[in-house]
Order: sequence, then structure tokens, then C-alpha cells
Amino acid sequence: MNKPGNKAPTITDIARLAGVSSITVSRTFTDPDKVRAKTREKILRIAEEVDYVPNIFAQNIKTTLSPIIGIVTDDTFNQSYSYVIQQLCQHAESKGYSVMIFTTGGKRDSEVKAINTLVGYKVAGVVLSVINDTPDYDTSHLNIFRHSATKLIQFDRQFDTTLPAVYVNDERAGELIASVIKQKQYRHVLVIGGQEQSRITQARVTSICQNLPATTQVTHLYTDYRYDNAKEMIAAHFAVGERNYDAIVGVNGAISLAAHSVATTWSLSQVDFLSIDDIPNAEAFGFFYPSVVHDYKQWATIVAENLVAAIEGRPWQPRTVINGFLKNIR
Repeated sequence: MNKPGNKAPTITDIARLAGVSSITVSRTFTDPDKVRAKTREKILRIAEEVDYVPNIFAQNIKTTLSPIIGIVTDDTFNQSYSYVIQQLCQHAESKGYSVMIFTTGGKRDSEVKAINTLVGYKVAGVVLSVINDTPDYDTSHLNIFRHSATKLIQFDRQFDTTLPAVYVNDERAGELIASVIKQKQYRHVLVIGGQEQSRITQARVTSICQNLPATTQVTHLYTDYRYDNAKEMIAAHFAVGERNYDAIVGVNGAISLAAHSVATTWSLSQVDFLSIDDIPNAEAFGFFYPSVVHDYKQWATIVAENLVAAIEGRPWQPRTVINGFLKNIR
């Protein structure tokens, strides 16, 4: 929607468009239970359409960014996310910033609330891993960053490949896994990804398949990046489908762990496992497997240093790719 003079919309604009008072709009964002559900939904819909950013601070400091960095992730069970959170907290605090952490649990509504809260607090920067990196994911709530001074860095999953990000070289990871499959001469491989339309899953699965000989039979199974959901879907596959695989490949650590858990339940002792990313704490339990790993500390440090540099107006690298390496090859 066009805004006069390209200025950010105000409470008054929202009130006029919704046909309510400015007080009602304000209550929608500060005390929503006092606003009728139908009216509240209408106000929130209009606010999202015009990219309205609620300002919780007094007007006399509305142009000041707060010394806060926000982290919004889908699932902290993911080992790489845990490292980034830990490293970013340490780096940010050493520079005088506080950190606010939100986990969305795969829910868009939670992601919307987290983003609106952080931008409303006028945080200095946000590290974001979106819940869904499929092309059809509704990212309209993220347009708020285009009208905000808050700096953004995408971590891992991206909703816009033109915006700042620190991410894995998925094609290279697929090539490395394919090299192990060829070396081991596996004949039938199950490759387990996240959502079928996920950019990360498609890049990794496609790269694996393109680098294998035609004699290798590959079965694809699309599940979820969250451990519990992946485990349930893998179990359903084993219950009704083929189980005689030479090897099983998980496109991330949580999926690989879920596959190993289900295979153990089914007593599939002859199958080998390969993974892109570490399976959390696997070696502590005597489970060694070929995997493509990424230097999580390096990854986290780059995210933290780039974000702080961007906030402080120093030179930084908007888009950085992380290359993995093979581990436990025997």
C-alpha cells in the first residue's frame, strides 16, 4: 500500500483504515485482551498490509535503537543454532549489547510475534533463521525490516537470497556425501530430507544425486527439520515401505539422529549412516559415522562479528558461505 511521502504508517493511519480510534489501535498492541477479537484481527491485518511497526517507546526517543540484539530460530535442538546462540551472546555482551532469544517451534504466528516484538523494541540487530525456506512461504511479516533501522542477518535458512546471510554451501555438502557413497559402493541409499520444497533440502538432495553413478539406487523421503516430527515420519515410512538399505543419509543432524533412533527400533543393524551436520553427542555414545561437518564456532563468530559491525557502521561481509569437510571416513 502506498504511504504519503513514503513515510512509515502511524497509529492514526491504522485507525483511519480500520475505522476505529487511535486508542483502540494502541490497545491492540499493548493490551490486546481489551479489544474485541474481530476488531483486533482487522487491525492486525491492516497493520501487516501496510508494514506498520508498533513503537513501544516514548516519542522523544523513537529514532534511537536500543542496545539489544534479537535471535529468532525455529528449533534450538539444532546443534548449529545452539552454538550460534552461545557465541553471539558472548560476543554481543562483550560489546555492550543484551540478547533476546525467541524460539518459534515451526509456527508462523510465533515468528510474526517475535519479529514485531523485536522491531517494536527497536533492537539494533536481528539474527533470523526462518521456520520455512520453501518458495511459497508467506514472508509478508518480514517486510517490516525494509522500513526499520534494525540490521538483519539470515542464519542458515533464508527467505531472501539477496539479503545479508551466513549460510552453508549445500551443493558442496551434497558432493562430499556422494563421494563417500561412491567410495563405499553402496547400491541402495535412502536420502532423508526436510520439507520437499525446502531450498536447503532440494540443494543437498539434488547435489547428492547428481554426483552418483546411475547404478546407485536412491530413495527419497521428505520429512521435517524438527527431530520429533522427522522421527514420526521416518517410522511411518519403515512401517509400510522398503527397509533393505545399504545406507541412510540425513540432510541435517536432527534428521540423522531421528533416522538412527528409528532404525535401532527396527533392529536394522546392517545399515550404515551418513549425515550432513553432526548428530548431537553421537561420539560420546560410541556412534561414529561419516559426516559433512561445519565449523560451528567459525560460523557463529562470523554471524556475531558481521552483525555487530553492521550495527556500528564498520565494514562487514553481507553474505558469507560456509564450506564443510568430511569427518570419520574409514
